[in-house]
Amino acid sequence: MSAGQTNYSRPLRVAAGSSGTDEADLKVRLENSTVLVTADPAAPMAATTLRVLVANLRRLPVQLYLDPSGGEDRLGPGLVAELERLAASIDGARQIVVSRPERVTVHVHVGTSSTSAQVCGVADGHGARLRPKGVAFPPLLQPGTGLGGILAGAMLTAEVFKLVVGVLPERRGPLVPLDFCPVTLGEPDSVSRPLPPLKDTALIGGGAIGTAIALILRELEAEGALTVVDPETYDRPNVTTYSLGDLQTAAAKTHKVHLIRDELVNVSVDPFVGTARDYIDAIDAREKTMPTTVLGAVDSIDARHEIAAIHSTHTLDGSTGGDTGTMLSLSEATWDGPCLRCYYPQRPAQGLSVIDLLAERTGLSPERLARGTDKLAAEEIAALDNLTSENRDILERQIGKEICGLGKAFGLVGGDSGFNPSAAFVAQQAAALVVGALIRRGTSIPSINVQYDALFGPHPDMTLHRNPRPSCRCQDDVSLHAEVRARRLDL
Repeated sequence: MSAGQTNYSRPLRVAAGSSGTDEADLKVRLENSTVLVTADPAAPMAATTLRVLVANLRRLPVQLYLDPSGGEDRLGPGLVAELERLAASIDGARQIVVSRPERVTVHVHVGTSSTSAQVCGVADGHGARLRPKGVAFPPLLQPGTGLGGILAGAMLTAEVFKLVVGVLPERRGPLVPLDFCPVTLGEPDSVSRPLPPLKDTALIGGGAIGTAIALILRELEAEGALTVVDPETYDRPNVTTYSLGDLQTAAAKTHKVHLIRDELVNVSVDPFVGTARDYIDAIDAREKTMPTTVLGAVDSIDARHEIAAIHSTHTLDGSTGGDTGTMLSLSEATWDGPCLRCYYPQRPAQGLSVIDLLAERTGLSPERLARGTDKLAAEEIAALDNLTSENRDILERQIGKEICGLGKAFGLVGGDSGFNPSAAFVAQQAAALVVGALIRRGTSIPSINVQYDALFGPHPDMTLHRNPRPSCRCQDDVSLHAEVRARRLDL
């Protein structure tokens, strides 16, 4: 089921930054690591958690094993076959082995019964509970939901990641009991909160966080209507960082909005191929209706400022980042403040960006330069005109290397700068915060910002109440923004 070689460069970069290890050496270490997955089939949302866990682990170049008899009961053959197909769709050359290996680097278990796994986890309502070896689980309070199952899979992946990668002690938390719900922002409770039908809602961004949001909506069997906005097609490096799509999706160059549309079978999805700015233009031209709720899943400050210009009633913005790409956050914003510009003020003007400078020096388009993990090809250089001999020599030395290294090669960034991707299990936790806020029926009062590192886990001080910045446009131009909203909403 292979449609090309799987590109592990992005997760390897995250792993290298967290472990302080050279990427090539780390790849060899991971290839020699054996991860065993077992499960109790009767555990809440066991199948959903297993699908997320197996897919996330297959996005690392480890030896992956599944023991169907490793839990309280044997996994059904249909589920085992599904997990085999899922793993093969991500990397056909590293298929999951359905047996118990002689040597185990990490054993992870879905459920509460294992006595040999280093870590066990299970969904509890919309939340997840994890326990290290030898620590008992408390009574579960609710049947698991799709949100809880995906969160459990993402958090179990984080614990496996720390162990197989050898994350530095100062960059991770210890393996301790973890109880977290993205709806309560605390422990799972006994209150049942359904996801309301989607209405006047737009998802801006179909990347790592956007596909994770879509996966959660799918597993919650979301209904209603949703506009999905993204200008790009799915590419091979996305296979190891996104929560939806596979090698076949990449080979077909499927538009990301169409991938999400096809996954959300119970939702009336309106796919919009374009940027947030294009979407705003379509709203102003009366080609699209204005959303009252926006789910933000973009990857730059400029894109977040474009989202703020929609002036939607509620914006729930998820993000990942930090020095190693493992920080994640939720920013709850409103049109009258705090807006996303309050959360993400524009940095002081510093001239042209590195990508713009590289475009000037090389003749490569900014769009090509933005695909950081794609390798530079000799034929690309041959097609470039007006290159100085110095710049051509630099480019020729970069043939076969990732585009993100050009900034350093041309002396435009330091040795530690460059493209810094996240990982699927980090984006899934950010997406869980976004959907958790959506289940809370919009933004909190007052607005809040939630932030934690996936390698440390949620903690009591991760939530801050946010106020508008007095100098922000949402405060200085409030009457103009109100007028724009009224015109777009036909008030």
